[in-house]
Amino acid sequence: MKITEVKAFPVGVPLDEPLRWGAMEVNVKGGIIVRVKTDEGIEGIGEAGFSAEYFPTVGPIINHQLGPMLIGRDPLDVASIWQDMLNATHMWGRRGIETYALSGIDIALWDLLGKASNQPVYRLLGASKSKVKAYYAPSLKPTEQIVEESIAAVEQGFFAMKLRNGPSLSKGVDMVARVRDAVGPDVDIMVDANMAFDRREALTLATELEQLGVLWLEEPILSRSLTQYIDDHSWLSDRVSLKLAGGESLLTRYEYLDLLRKRTFDVLQPDCTSVGGISECKRVADMASSWNLWCVPHIACSSGTGVALAAGLHMILSCENAPMIEFDAYGGPGWDGLLEQPLTATGGYVEAREVPGLGIDFADGALEKYTLTDARFASAA
Repeated sequence: MKITEVKAFPVGVPLDEPLRWGAMEVNVKGGIIVRVKTDEGIEGIGEAGFSAEYFPTVGPIINHQLGPMLIGRDPLDVASIWQDMLNATHMWGRRGIETYALSGIDIALWDLLGKASNQPVYRLLGASKSKVKAYYAPSLKPTEQIVEESIAAVEQGFFAMKLRNGPSLSKGVDMVARVRDAVGPDVDIMVDANMAFDRREALTLATELEQLGVLWLEEPILSRSLTQYIDDHSWLSDRVSLKLAGGESLLTRYEYLDLLRKRTFDVLQPDCTSVGGISECKRVADMASSWNLWCVPHIACSSGTGVALAAGLHMILSCENAPMIEFDAYGGPGWDGLLEQPLTATGGYVEAREVPGLGIDFADGALEKYTLTDARFASAA
């Protein structure tokens, strides 16, 4: 079997109102799809990065740099292709948007490998379980809306949720307190501060959240460098008993080394679409396991294609130290017709389907409907 084409393209739908996650705001709900085709008619589907809005930078790397070098390669040689792609970025940038591009291709290769071997990806990785608890993940909104959405989530069967916090410390704590009162003591609540505070504000926040039974606090400290990120969050970790989570923006296993050595976080959050694909996300999870840490991968709610969710699910199901999965609160094209059978949360859990690959396929005519073709995206193809 030989690779005949590697193609990235943006899919999505414009939003009437932007969605916000801390400093990140998107006006399109969608992602960068990667499709790898072969001479035997088997193809793999992946996703690169957190949003379709990254396509002008990530797309050309796949379509004009990494993709062409893979034509004629055996797509089942996943590990050697991964290393060759990483080596290729050495000349023109490494562990930036290049790693987003590499990630999308790697995910597509795992999907293809599963289809070629007639196995779900999580079984190829080494199955640990067949379902995992989902947590509901709304965006940054006014407190009244978040309380209403949290109540609705519990009514839908979720018994875990992650709330956004910032930039106001007092309003953020009040929101968590009101959600806790609304959903009761048996629902897991996590808080993502999206680097909204300095370290002393973060200490105040963490101390308040401990009293509200929050399971973990995610990346509360504004950091401009990896050194500051590790040192300041390690400083906070030494002063609170509340679990800290982080790592969603780190790229490849190498950026996790000092973070693990200092035991900065209790929960690591690599993202398959950015850290280096399913291959590298699994490596980070196994590194975390050696330190008795959880790995709960980040899955970008700015996307909504359902492809990144499927990749994260299969990785999680192969890891004994991955107890939860992030579930997009607002759907997107993946649930509106892009995919034939998007993943769903039932009774608070997401379960793997025993089908080859990632278990995702495009619905008939969906690509024509959802591919973004305005000038900004077309110029980067």
